[in-house]
Amino acid sequence: MRPNPVVPRSELHGPAVERDSSKGLPGLIRATTLSHPDAVAVSDATGELTYLELEVWSDAVARKLRETAPGKPVAVAIPRSVGLLVALLGTVKAGLPYLPIDPDDPAERLGRILDTAGSSTGLGNVGTFRVLADHGLTALDVEALRPVTADADPDPLPEVAGDHPVYVLFTSGSTGEPKGVLLPNEALCNRLLWMRDTYRVGPQDRILQKTPVTFDVSGWELWLPLISGATCVFLPPEEHRDPVSVARAIVEQWITVCHFVPSMLREFLRWPDAKGCTSLRHVFCSGERLPVEVAREFVSTLPATLHNLYGPTEAAIDVSHWTCPAAAENINGVFIGRPIDNCMLVTLDEDGAPVPPGEDGELYIGGAPLALGYLNRPDLTAKAFVTAPRGSAAGRLYRTGDRVRLVDGELEYLGRADDQVKILGQRIEPQEIEHHLAEHPELNGAVVVAAKVAADVQLVAWVRPADAEGQASQLSGRLRSYLAARLPAAYVPTKFLVMDEIPLTSSGKLHRALLRERAEQRLADGRSASATPRQADGDRSLLREILRERQQRAGEPAGDAPGGPTASSSR
Repeated sequence: MRPNPVVPRSELHGPAVERDSSKGLPGLIRATTLSHPDAVAVSDATGELTYLELEVWSDAVARKLRETAPGKPVAVAIPRSVGLLVALLGTVKAGLPYLPIDPDDPAERLGRILDTAGSSTGLGNVGTFRVLADHGLTALDVEALRPVTADADPDPLPEVAGDHPVYVLFTSGSTGEPKGVLLPNEALCNRLLWMRDTYRVGPQDRILQKTPVTFDVSGWELWLPLISGATCVFLPPEEHRDPVSVARAIVEQWITVCHFVPSMLREFLRWPDAKGCTSLRHVFCSGERLPVEVAREFVSTLPATLHNLYGPTEAAIDVSHWTCPAAAENINGVFIGRPIDNCMLVTLDEDGAPVPPGEDGELYIGGAPLALGYLNRPDLTAKAFVTAPRGSAAGRLYRTGDRVRLVDGELEYLGRADDQVKILGQRIEPQEIEHHLAEHPELNGAVVVAAKVAADVQLVAWVRPADAEGQASQLSGRLRSYLAARLPAAYVPTKFLVMDEIPLTSSGKLHRALLRERAEQRLADGRSASATPRQADGDRSLLREILRERQQRAGEPAGDAPGGPTASSSR
């Protein structure tokens, strides 16, 4: 039986991907440059570049990379700035995929990422040269490659195949090894052209770039302005965590388009300054489930249109979209909506058969948005990217692991089919954390769950100490330090709780649901016992305080008491 597409648009209709992109992403940008050479392409706190200046500088970077990079992904370690965009565009012009890295990530994790990618060349600045050199990379200074004058013709652009790789982003892996998702030119160009045409983005727009470049959302924030004749405006590094700084940038820079992770949007809307962001035309949300109450608050606060997008890293940025009603009383639910151009979304049951509208199923993605696969991991690629059922218009499908159902032509997101979670938009496999805890000599077992208390989702680690007489509070501190040295800050659990035995279901499987339930109860008890709840006032950002706590967990003294769930064999 042919899988029932979500909506007719998913039948791979829409503008041909090759319409403007025979020379890839650089070709789309070059078309803008030819029509708007003196328009401002990008700006940051230190200055700006016109489209022609951006072209000439990135050409210089591309020429240097062709001399030094042997065809492998180029590591880019530059904070949000004009130089970052020059480095990324220069890499793509050189015919190489860019690999954004966070210099603040633990050295061990960065080493695994760079080894998997096979990178030997990096683009950086004076603040990141040491990190690149420590990992054996040839470090190139983007600033040193800046031409004395931009009074030159841009270099010719070669033809680019649709399956030519553009970037690689690493995501959490259940085996403890990060997975590098390799995205092709066709997928990225399709996504950008869809967004430009659907929301009529053009020279009148100023798009705020505030998402860390290691996340795929940064892709449209960076490139959409440049294929539309708009301006990419960089928010200074670290300020994306502060709602006040974001609001100030929107007002002062007259931003018309921007993105929020839903949890950040919630905090942003709590500030009186948010009401002053009247220049906004479109605000996009993705990365987490968008709560109904946040959507209602948004439309009651701002005149901009709110859009909810959905997409995994394995399919270029987003594959579906839903526009929020303009009146709060009309928002009775939030959907991930309908597929973008040249994309097929299919819901299948456990046997791979299509499910009818209104019933739950797992979401599969096909068409132009798909990644090439996981870099240098054919085993993982074969598992996640499967052959489409007979009769499907798509040759292969990506199995998302997300549960959805079709309601009146709109997809509704129901949650994960597995244990993967998102914390502030960052995709995390709890098994990756468990993998590292399993190697700790003081433990005989560990289980990590995502516990939800009110609107906050926190990681909680249940651990079995090898020494039953040891001090649980001291062990928690050591475990925080141990994980912080190996994983990004967002991966370090908020709480470490002790269990005497690992609970099992009646079939002998790990009882994660029971551990999640008990973790949520412990967190709720701790929250209700707090004598002084935190308030978001004019002197301190609530979100910044929460993020600072999460990032400093490694050094935070722990007070978790012994005790916890006992073994269960019949839940």
